[in-house]
Amino acid sequence: MESSGNEAMAYFDSDSSIFDFWLECVRQGRADSIRDYCSEEEKQAVCDQLFMKDRAYALRVCMVVWVEAVKIAEKVDVPNTMIDKAFEECILRSQTASTPWKLVKLSEEYLTDFARMINENVRDDTLSPVFTKFRKYIKAHICEPLNIGDIADALCISKSHLSHTIKRETGETVHTWILKEKINLARLMLSRNVYCMNEIWSLLGFCSQSHFAKCFRQITGMTPSQFRRQGKLTRERELQ
Repeated sequence: MESSGNEAMAYFDSDSSIFDFWLECVRQGRADSIRDYCSEEEKQAVCDQLFMKDRAYALRVCMVVWVEAVKIAEKVDVPNTMIDKAFEECILRSQTASTPWKLVKLSEEYLTDFARMINENVRDDTLSPVFTKFRKYIKAHICEPLNIGDIADALCISKSHLSHTIKRETGETVHTWILKEKINLARLMLSRNVYCMNEIWSLLGFCSQSHFAKCFRQITGMTPSQFRRQGKLTRERELQ
């Protein structure tokens, strides 16, 4: 049966919007997070609940997501030849994806490929080993209290060496870089609507919700609530 635009929009009103989370992973080049979203059983249960056996509806939602991934890749200057090849292959494979579940699995593979492309495109191999180790350390300990002294000790360098290196290579302070990484993870969590605001700011080590909102706005230009709402509105516009 055919699904109306309003029915398609209802998908993005749900608290189990896998695609919203996956698209945010694409923006950040986090292919591993797409794979680790949840178990296969959980994904299939969400797919069955949302799409049931309506392949036409599932394809409509998936198409919106695939096009959005293209837009994201274009914004970070992934080569058009790579984008076109991935998109065309996805369209061709969708013709033989006979069920909503097969379309969801195809989307997972497609978005993982785009996340990898974006990660490779933004990676700068001219950065120093110190910065590379610093970045890995921050990602691995993002939910822990982080201060420059402890980080420098973990990397076996002085605080001044760390500060000067990060400032030279990024134009930012250590504190600002850490804050941006925390906000990036917050964006992922906001896209996955199962997290409430209190869980997010507490998990990421902010002292209060107001402090979290202030820092989030400082980095993104909007509050966490506005970010979550904007994601929903973007999906609705695409489906109209």
